[in-house]
Amino acid sequence: MEYEWFKEDDAHTAAQYAGRAILPYLITANVRAANTAYRVFTNALSDDKQSQLGAQDVSSNNADIRVFPSIPLLNFLGLLLLAIQRGNPDLYKQLTTKYAGHLKELDSWNEALEIISEIYFGITKPRQSNPLMDMMSGFFGGGGGGGGAAGAGAKKPAVKAPTSTSTSMPVAEGLD
Repeated sequence: MEYEWFKEDDAHTAAQYAGRAILPYLITANVRAANTAYRVFTNALSDDKQSQLGAQDVSSNNADIRVFPSIPLLNFLGLLLLAIQRGNPDLYKQLTTKYAGHLKELDSWNEALEIISEIYFGITKPRQSNPLMDMMSGFFGGGGGGGGAAGAGAKKPAVKAPTSTSTSMPVAEGLD
């Protein structure tokens, strides 16, 4: 369906349409469906007689991929699928570094790629600190949702339990 929509648009937008199918599958950890969506889209793109994009098939012992020199982000999606199969975080970092200039053009992929990098490569983006939460955790000795684990290393004053001989406290009558 994405390919049918793509045919009504410019050739350089192919990756955006393919990404609409591929990225949601990857976010839901359905790599097989993502590969199928990529293969169906690129096959349709190559077979279309109106599309003169000059696709090149690249094969190795481990993988086959179709490369479109004029559509770098579509190549990125294909290489991303291969990187996910390898599960190597360094490979993912190299891939995003190589295509960083092109990825800047598509802000809509940022969140999806962050989720994908965390799911498949264990790469977490550092969270921005919240000054108000930092101040409040300083007042109350908590880690802001850490269950008090952040303040576990702090020494707490010892509380002495009262004994019957050391303190003469009045007993509250009528309370059980």
